[in-house]
Amino acid sequence: MTLPEQPRALGGGPILPRRLTAAPPAPRPVYMPPPQQQQRDVLDTYRKIWAHRRLVLACTVGTALLAGIVGWSMPSRYTSESRVLVGVPQPSLEGIGPTMASMTFNAERVQSEGLVAQSRELAQKVVDRLHLNDDPEFNPDAKTAAPQIPAWARLVPTSVAEWLTKPKAKPPETPEQQARTAAIINNRTVDILLSKLDIATVGRSDVLKISATTRDPETASLVANAVADAYLAEQRDVKVGTASRVEEYMEGRIADLRKQVEDSEKAIEDYRKQYGLYDQQNGTGIMGQRLTELNTQLITAQTAKADAEAHLSDAQNLMRQGITGDSVPEVLNNPLIQSLKQQQAAAEQRLAQLSATYGDKHPQVTDAKAQIADAQRKIKAEMQGIINGLQNVARTANARYQAVLRDFNEAKGSLGSDNQNAIHLEAMERDAAVNRHLLETMLTEEKRLIGRQQLEAPDARVISRATPPVSASYPPKALILLLGTLVGAVAGMLIALLMEEADQTFRQSSQIESATGIPVVALVPEVKGKSPTAQVLREPVSPFAETLRKIHIALELSEMEYSPRTVLLSSAAPGEGKSVIIAALGRLLASHGRRILIVDCDWRSPSQHKLFNVSNKHGLASLLTDDSVVLDDCIHHDTLSGLELITAGHWTSKDTRMLTSDRMRVLLQTFAKNYDLVLIDTAPVLVGAEVLAMSRMVDKVLFTVRWDHTRRNAALQALRQLVEVQCDLTGVIMSRVDPRRYRQYGYGPLNYDYARPLADHFG
Repeated sequence: MTLPEQPRALGGGPILPRRLTAAPPAPRPVYMPPPQQQQRDVLDTYRKIWAHRRLVLACTVGTALLAGIVGWSMPSRYTSESRVLVGVPQPSLEGIGPTMASMTFNAERVQSEGLVAQSRELAQKVVDRLHLNDDPEFNPDAKTAAPQIPAWARLVPTSVAEWLTKPKAKPPETPEQQARTAAIINNRTVDILLSKLDIATVGRSDVLKISATTRDPETASLVANAVADAYLAEQRDVKVGTASRVEEYMEGRIADLRKQVEDSEKAIEDYRKQYGLYDQQNGTGIMGQRLTELNTQLITAQTAKADAEAHLSDAQNLMRQGITGDSVPEVLNNPLIQSLKQQQAAAEQRLAQLSATYGDKHPQVTDAKAQIADAQRKIKAEMQGIINGLQNVARTANARYQAVLRDFNEAKGSLGSDNQNAIHLEAMERDAAVNRHLLETMLTEEKRLIGRQQLEAPDARVISRATPPVSASYPPKALILLLGTLVGAVAGMLIALLMEEADQTFRQSSQIESATGIPVVALVPEVKGKSPTAQVLREPVSPFAETLRKIHIALELSEMEYSPRTVLLSSAAPGEGKSVIIAALGRLLASHGRRILIVDCDWRSPSQHKLFNVSNKHGLASLLTDDSVVLDDCIHHDTLSGLELITAGHWTSKDTRMLTSDRMRVLLQTFAKNYDLVLIDTAPVLVGAEVLAMSRMVDKVLFTVRWDHTRRNAALQALRQLVEVQCDLTGVIMSRVDPRRYRQYGYGPLNYDYARPLADHFG
């Protein structure tokens, strides 16, 4: 048929006037999307993580299991610890005390002793004592077991298997090569041992903690105790070595004196025989008595001189041998030096305490250092004074001896040559007496030193010996499991946040409104397992039906003066759910007594005839291209709701221009006068260009965005095109919202529902 210039009633009905007579509509508003402002608060982050809680839980459990497997598969290490107290004072026994004085210990000295305990010499002694070169843990080249025969070798004859599995013979090594190889292995064993040792001070105390970590608990305790014992033995060996050097010096000196005494006595005996002086008397007359007295004085002076020179020579020899002045009896028995040493020890102890608290430039630290320096200076001065005193005594004795000797020579010259032989004999006897006296003195000192080596003891002692540990110190399995769990949880959260950041869809109405400035009309829940178009009739008060009513109310309230008659629904891309919404909304409103017409303009992918199960032979294409088509033949009536439908029909590429023609505009105006609401289903905006032109032909436009599916860029691009053509865009519909997943994001329930009796009442 030919469409009339003036609209007539469709289906023979009267033309329905608009509810209100209004002036020409005002210019359609242009929506300008505000600048995007991403609000990232703690609650939003929590929602994103909560939505992927299964992923976070899976990452946490998986990483925890992996950490547990790694922790329990790692070889165990056991740590045993022994403790040594350094700076132990040694008892001093009168006359038989130790040869070497005990050292004064402070924090720096304790640390130095710790380094001594980690020396390679001590480690070598431990290696030799425990035979660590035979332990595979310390020497990887140690042979622990015979080579295993492969399983395949059992399938061949024994002779062939032995020939195939026989290790290659190494060429013989020369003695030099063997020594070099042994040295390399020994050095590597020492390096491995030192790497397994940890020696440190315990807090601010004078205690050294010697820790050994090995794969065997027994070996750990043996190594720790062996290092402690080797350290104590090293200290004692140093003291014993010093005592041995002193004894060697004394033995050499005694041997020299004994030879001098023997030579002197033999010379006297020979002289007596030579000059027949066996019956020689003390002399006659005054000169004889004087000579006798001078002789006695000379002997006394010579003895005093020799004694003083011996003391001075001993002190000088001891100083030249590297022994401190403390070994000189005059120094040891000096009360002033003992008092000064006590002051120095107290000042050093105070300095050690202050250094642990204050810096080097602190006044108290500076004062303590000054006190130590002053004490040392006084001790040195006093010791030098003692040495100088010995020199003065020696000079005095020598001067006295020279004076007596001059008097004696004068008297001897006066006595005459008769007494020359007797005097010479007496001189030889004096020399012999002096040598005997020195020999007796040295022998007495040697007897006093006998046994001192057994009394020497180290300035340290073991206060806690290592015992085999019960549990392994490494790896920390509980800590590895905890860290693995934390890392898994954090990794799961990061993956969840990255997935959310990578997601470019809409899940909340506020996201669309903040990105576009266009209000969201409704969030349409997805109906699973049912036909949405049939559910609105079976369950008219379901959340899905209530959402459709909300869409209709939004359309009614979008204009204050009149109700929109023609409404176009579109989307950005296919599969958004707009066709289902149109069909369900049309049936719902038609079931309430409204005259509803649905026009399917999506000629590329028509779907309304499938939803209502009608023929698509005659439809909108026939009305626009064929004047002989009767309008009633193109309208399908839905018996369940009273809704009327015009399908898309069969289109050709040449006929698509009719969708934007004046004929289409007139046809829509005609439909608007005969129906309460005309719902137009079109192609997606980004697919069909005719949608933009048709959006200017209708009263209102609704844009559909599929929840958690439509890409943001696509939706914004489609909305931008609709805004640019200045269509009357009412709002956006979020379709196919999953209520369960919507709650997972912490947005609350999508819809609220009344009790079932109310639904039964409306049913």
